Amino acid sequence: MKPEHWESIIAKHLDGVATIDEVAELSAAIEADESVRSHYVQMARVHAALATSPAGTGRVVSLPEERPFWRKGWMKAAALFVVGFAVFAMIWFRGDSLAVIKDVNGAVRWTRIDGKTRYFDSAGASVSAGTIESMTPDSSATLTFADGSTVTVSGQSNLMISNDDGKLLSLRKGVLFASVVPQASSQPVRLTTTAAELTVLGTRFEVFADQTQTKLSVNQGRVALQRVSDDTSVEVQAGYQTEALFTTEAPLQVTAIPNPAGTWTADLEHDVDHGRWVPVESLLRIELRRDIGAGLVQEKNAREVYAERLSNISDGSGAIFAAPVRNQRETLYFSSLSAKRNALSPIVLGAEARFRIQGKVSLPSEIVIGVTATNPERLTSGRFSAERQVEGDFDIEVPVHELHTATQRAVGLELLSWFCFTSQREAKLAITGVDLIVD
Repeated sequence: MKPEHWESIIAKHLDGVATIDEVAELSAAIEADESVRSHYVQMARVHAALATSPAGTGRVVSLPEERPFWRKGWMKAAALFVVGFAVFAMIWFRGDSLAVIKDVNGAVRWTRIDGKTRYFDSAGASVSAGTIESMTPDSSATLTFADGSTVTVSGQSNLMISNDDGKLLSLRKGVLFASVVPQASSQPVRLTTTAAELTVLGTRFEVFADQTQTKLSVNQGRVALQRVSDDTSVEVQAGYQTEALFTTEAPLQVTAIPNPAGTWTADLEHDVDHGRWVPVESLLRIELRRDIGAGLVQEKNAREVYAERLSNISDGSGAIFAAPVRNQRETLYFSSLSAKRNALSPIVLGAEARFRIQGKVSLPSEIVIGVTATNPERLTSGRFSAERQVEGDFDIEVPVHELHTATQRAVGLELLSWFCFTSQREAKLAITGVDLIVD
């Protein structure tokens, strides 16, 4: 892109009139291109200087158009991340070590602000300002800061880390657990997401974030949460939770964390974290076309056959088709489901519980079924899995006590996410149902 292109978008962003797509494009460019970062910082300084000039010095300002509530929220949240990148661009060259990798599971990548990357397969490395990504649905990483505070990201998460007086963290997406030692009131830990800003002086808490919501649960101490879209704020104490959404102007609600549940039925359409959701209507149309082509159904009867088949299927049915994920060594085909996005209660994996999984493969395949889960203190998370051979339409059960790492089983842990993958692209792995059941 020509410099004039970025100058125009940066100017629109600083004036608050850039579109959502333009802000997203600018954010990606700032992350990838040193010249764009430098240009943004230079223009931001000029913009800041002009902002302090006396009012009414010749600038013509039009009345802002009325925007929907959610649109204003998106714009503000996107701006926070772009400004965050600008801050990183100004301080990354200090190269200070901010944290040490304490634990790693799966594919984890560190990217410095200058674009240099490193994959971690073991603990012990030091990291400075930049972005840490747990890149696959079954990966996680734990960082320890100099003061003893720890942060864990799990699943496909993206966390930016910097240091400006106090610790600055920006969670773009994913699940984060933090145990923060007491901080000076003038230097709190600050965590931003697309929907909220959190201020922490010393506590243990959990955050789930995606593009539309942020869920906060506090296990110890207190955390202040401010909703980005309207600056509404609440203080959440130990044993309580809250949720910030873009799509509502309703007051923030602080509620007690419910007692754990021992069962779970995945809502495939809304819980999907990775994979391609296809509703049952589309699946039936595909099936019907095949049956017509094979001579099993006459085309003139297609409408009636479709209606009859649809009437025998429950609402919300469909399938998640596995989508590729690239780690350091190979491409795997994953489906994964969040147990945090929509669950009303924490879900604990009991010794007698088992997962029932329904799905389909195009050829006999080995699949890996697993969960990411955390201990009750939420200090670490891990990946627990088992293998199965499947073919055609399958309906299998996997006891929780069979899900394991090299040294630990998943029994008694809190469920974060469920996943299934294969290394065979031709298998066309599709998941049609996931339940955690207990007799």
